[in-house]
Amino acid sequence: MRTLTILFVLMMASVVQAQALAVRTTETECTSNGCRQLIGTGACAYVGDIESRSVFLTAAHNVNNAKTIHVGYNGQWWGARVVHKQYQSDVDYAIIETQSIKATKCFKVAEAYPAHGVDAVAYGYSNGVYNLRSLRAKIRVTRNGRYFSKIVAKGDSGGPILVNGRVVGIISGHDYQNTIYTDGVLIRRQLIQIYGKLPGCGCEPLIVEETPETPPADSGDLTALQGEVTKLRAQIDQLAKTQIPVQIIGADGKVVTEQKYPLGNPIKLRFKAVKK
Repeated sequence: MRTLTILFVLMMASVVQAQALAVRTTETECTSNGCRQLIGTGACAYVGDIESRSVFLTAAHNVNNAKTIHVGYNGQWWGARVVHKQYQSDVDYAIIETQSIKATKCFKVAEAYPAHGVDAVAYGYSNGVYNLRSLRAKIRVTRNGRYFSKIVAKGDSGGPILVNGRVVGIISGHDYQNTIYTDGVLIRRQLIQIYGKLPGCGCEPLIVEETPETPPADSGDLTALQGEVTKLRAQIDQLAKTQIPVQIIGADGKVVTEQKYPLGNPIKLRFKAVKK
């Protein structure tokens, strides 16, 4: 059963990774001793397509001085370009594009501000560009702004913060107490200003649930997997009810006693010494 649970969680993560993706950048740093190439990594949120282009949100500081930008999806790196960026004060986000990656899932950007104390989840790649991680916490609203109540790490920058499956912010960093993010409502307005409409992927976005045991109703792959899991569970339940008969045969070949043991339980035999 534990194996089945792990399999199901991995399948859930693979769907989320079609939306929360890794960003890799290169830039050149020069000193009096010469120049060297620096490679940076971060995260981004896929928010859909515009014509033949895929659109992503990330942190502006991820791409601010970048010489090259790539988004990792489906086992390869896709070249990207910056369409818009703002990197000042508490605003730190960028809109970037690649050629269409043909993904079937995308995030929608929230049209309203999240309330204080609401549950949220953040995604990033501080564990490596092939290892998406999630943080579950609360939205914290103070006089200074809105925050995510858990602290992110290097590599999570640019990742999405979601409430009810919609992007309410893009991670920019932390203040050693909370995660600082750029507000999704601001980004939504900028997307509409640039494109005249919001990008879309031709389907409703996956809503990331608090409990990954329930797949989204619009996911055919996950529904099929759930059916397989249900079949396997029924088979496991049947095996759990299976009992193995153990017989003790006498010298004359007749059954002296018989006892049944549940499959998987240790079989205990007791012998009594008899003097002849």
